[in-house]
Amino acid sequence: MRLREKEMNKGILVTGSHRSGTTWVGKILSLAQNVEYANEPFNPKFGLRFFKTWFKYIKEDKEAEKEIQKLLQFKGNFRFNLPALKYWSNRFSQNKVVLIKDPIACFSSDWLSSRFNIPVLVIFRHPAAFYASLKRLDWHFDFQNLLSQKELMADHLEPLRGLMEKEKSFAEEAATLWLCLYTILDKYIQKNKNWIVKRHEDISLNPVEEFKDIYQRLDLKFTKEIEKEIEKHSQGKVETRKELELNRNSKELIQNWKKHVTEEELKTILSITKEISQKYYP
Repeated sequence: MRLREKEMNKGILVTGSHRSGTTWVGKILSLAQNVEYANEPFNPKFGLRFFKTWFKYIKEDKEAEKEIQKLLQFKGNFRFNLPALKYWSNRFSQNKVVLIKDPIACFSSDWLSSRFNIPVLVIFRHPAAFYASLKRLDWHFDFQNLLSQKELMADHLEPLRGLMEKEKSFAEEAATLWLCLYTILDKYIQKNKNWIVKRHEDISLNPVEEFKDIYQRLDLKFTKEIEKEIEKHSQGKVETRKELELNRNSKELIQNWKKHVTEEELKTILSITKEISQKYYP
């Protein structure tokens, strides 16, 4: 049994809400020599073919278990795309760790952690900053993706059904989604005391020290070369309209949302999210 558990510990999960910096964090962690990046296997657009639902909730599923076992062996049945090709190129690698960067896996993170002995890093981002990022990209969300998952609703989200079903402004929609995501992640964090929890803002303010801490806690080797890469990708331009801009001025980015969120929107967002947001942003 011990040997099997050791063999299965072949992954790291970086999760949180989308637009919370999980890609930035995942890419920096994948600079470690023995780590290879796997981009959003739970994503129904370009991830593993098995997943067809946004924010799939798993607490026990034999078929999903087989798919994740393949994923951790670089044999994951991804939809065909360039990131998948890079991932498959590691198929015959020895002693490589699969870094699963996936906000879409957040509801299944407890299952991944317990079933596969995977360490988990959860990234929080301020709900108003989350909204500003969605607003900039005009990314909306259909809550039927969550309402249609009976186990998910019964186990976690039934108290939020009214919020999810009502007509909403864009700010209310983003705040409700943030609340759904982090209500569940907060439960998992209380249960799993060994999980690593970081705020996007703290990493952005002090990237070298924060990443050094994450590397140490994940038992990854932190080198001078990695430190230089972190500095390089933390002192560039602020996010543009591109979905992803890894070369960012991380300190300036923290305050950037204030230019795009009105006082009324901010009040709305904080009113909806306060039960969880005040715990992490007192």
